[in-house]
Amino acid sequence: MAADAPKISPADIAAGLMSVKIDGMQDLPITGLKMVKTGEQIVFMSSNGRFALYGGKLLDVWTQQEIKDLPDIDRIARRIDLSRMKLNIDDLGPVTVGRGKESVLIFIDPRCPYCGKVMKDLQALQDRYTFKLVMVPILGQESQNIVVQLACQQASKDQKVQDSVRQRLLKQDYAGLPTDNPASCNKEPLQRAIVTAKLFGLPGVPFLIAPDGRTHSGAPESLADWLENKPAVVQAPAKTDKAEKKP
Repeated sequence: MAADAPKISPADIAAGLMSVKIDGMQDLPITGLKMVKTGEQIVFMSSNGRFALYGGKLLDVWTQQEIKDLPDIDRIARRIDLSRMKLNIDDLGPVTVGRGKESVLIFIDPRCPYCGKVMKDLQALQDRYTFKLVMVPILGQESQNIVVQLACQQASKDQKVQDSVRQRLLKQDYAGLPTDNPASCNKEPLQRAIVTAKLFGLPGVPFLIAPDGRTHSGAPESLADWLENKPAVVQAPAKTDKAEKKP
């Protein structure tokens, strides 16, 4: 049968593809796809459990919304709508900076220089936004030690201790921190923070989630403009993406 099959040239294949009318195309933020079988039902899910293909429908499980058209990718799939998720950010042990009405979630590593840029820029925006800085150690053992020490101090009910943690982060000054594991420390918030970071599929830090759910990996050229969703100024290609990647 193979010998009798008609031969198709690469030109024929190309011509066939070019004849297909494509009205639009969007990449989906899906890394990996898993088949899940429950009873007689089959569901295809993204590796982080966010997107599910079921009954011919593509669903955003986190927000319980159906993705029906290309604009839905930017409106739903490319955003993390924290207001629709059963996630209390304060359970992640964040360091709070600012007192504005709108909340911004930022995942950082204390030693990340690009995180330092974001933390420097946000200090001028404290009246408009409340920034929740969630620490995750992605830069090795030294970062892990700093994160554990600061997270344990952040869990203290002493306001002066919490203020000290905030200042250390904003200045990235960790001189004098102990190196031994704290004798008594509730590490549950830190553990939740790490699990949440993995759930969100962080490509690196800083990782920002704006009040409207838009996400950004790396330090924006202008934090204020990005938060206001102003069009980015086109510049010459840079040598760095201004983000610390996970090893």
